[in-house]
Amino acid sequence: MNPLKPTLPRLPFPRLPAFLLPMLATAFAASVTFVAPAAAGSESISLRRSPSPETAAAPPAAHAPAPVPTPALAPTPALALAPASACADAGEIATHHGLRSVKVEGRKIIITRGTDTTPVDYKIKGVCYSNDLDGLSFYENFERDLMLLKAIHANSIRTFRPLAAYKEGTETVELDYEKTRHMLDRLAEAGISVTVGFDSARDIVGGVRDEATGRTFREAFYMDYINVFATHPAVLAWAFGNEYNYKYTEWFDGDKNKWLAILAGAVKNARTASPRPAAVVHGELPGETELREYQAIPGLDLVMLNIYRGPAFGGLYKDWAARTQAAPMPAVLAEFGRSSMDGKGNDTGALQAEWIGKMWAEIESHFDGTGAGGYLFSLKDEAWKGDSDSGPNIGVESHLGIFTEDGRPKEAARVLMQLWN
Repeated sequence: MNPLKPTLPRLPFPRLPAFLLPMLATAFAASVTFVAPAAAGSESISLRRSPSPETAAAPPAAHAPAPVPTPALAPTPALALAPASACADAGEIATHHGLRSVKVEGRKIIITRGTDTTPVDYKIKGVCYSNDLDGLSFYENFERDLMLLKAIHANSIRTFRPLAAYKEGTETVELDYEKTRHMLDRLAEAGISVTVGFDSARDIVGGVRDEATGRTFREAFYMDYINVFATHPAVLAWAFGNEYNYKYTEWFDGDKNKWLAILAGAVKNARTASPRPAAVVHGELPGETELREYQAIPGLDLVMLNIYRGPAFGGLYKDWAARTQAAPMPAVLAEFGRSSMDGKGNDTGALQAEWIGKMWAEIESHFDGTGAGGYLFSLKDEAWKGDSDSGPNIGVESHLGIFTEDGRPKEAARVLMQLWN
C-alpha cells in the first residue's frame, strides 16, 4: 500500500440546500467521498488595485507581517517521501485525467495529459480559491467546494498559499502529506489543475510566527511542498507573491530589488526541483521597466496580472502584446471580477453577473492570440475580509465570490456555468 495515499472513511455527504441541487445535478452523477476536517495553516491574500497601467502604487491591502528578506535561498533537502511521479496512485490519475507535462511556449501554455503525448493549448477557465485568512479550512471544506468547481465547469484554481492540510501539535508548521495529496489527487481526477501560490513572508523567507496557531513557518518552507509534489498531475504552475508591487514600502523598505532577489532565488530553486512553470503575480499591467526586470529572472515563465478595470479591460491585451513582443509570453489574468455588493451595502449581484460575462467574453476572444485565460476572484465570499469598499470597479471585498460563503450560487455562478460548459 502506498504510505502517502490516505485511507479515509466514506461518509454521506452533508445535505445541500434544495435550491442548489438542480444546479449541481448535471455535474455529478457519481457519489462524493466526504472527508473529516483536518487542522491546517495557510496564508493571507492581498486585494488592492491600481486604477491604470502606469500607476506606481495603489493604497495597500491587508497582508501578512512584513518579511525579513534573506540574502540567499538555498534549496532545502528533499523530504524522505516518494516524488509524486513515482507514486502508483498519482500515475493512475495522470493516465486518465491529470497533467503529464506543462510548458510555456510563446504566447501559449502547452500541456499533455496522461499517456497522451499530443501537445494541446491549455486555456485557463479558473477561479481563485481560499476560505480564510491563512487557508486553515482548505481541507475541511474541500469536498463541498469541489462540487462547486465542477458545477461551474472550472478547469483550474489559483491559491494564495499552498493548497494543503497541516499537522497539529507541532511548534513549526508541518504539512500533512497524506491529506494534502488526497486533495491534489481529487482535483486531478476531476480534471482541475492548481496554480499553487506561495507567500514571501511565510513560505519563502520563513521565520514568521503565525499568531492564530502560535507556530513558526520554517525558512524556505515552500520547497518542502515543491519537492514532494514536483510533478503531481494536478499542478499547473508555481506562483510567487501576490501584487507585491503595491507593498514595496511596507514589506521591503521601499526597495523592490529586495523582493526581486527573493523572487529570483525562489524561481531558481523551484525550477531546479520541478519542471512546472514558475510565475509571479503583479497588480495591473507592469510598466516596461518592471516587465524587463521580471523577464531578466532566469526560469520565470509567466508574469500573471491582477486586473480590475470594470466590465472591460481597455487596451490590456494590445498593450501586453506590445510590451512582450521581444520576449513573448501569454497574458494570464491572476485575478479579475466584481463584487455582488457595493460600498453602500446594495445588492449588485446582477451587475456582478453582467460584468463577469463581458469580461469572460473578452478573455475568450484572446485565447488564440495573446492570452491563455484567467482566474476569476473568487469561488466563494470571504467574510473575513470585512466590509472594505474598493471602489466602483470592485465593490465590497467580502462579497467577491460567485457563491456565498455557505455555497449558495449567485447569478454570476449560473452565468459561468453556461459560459464554461
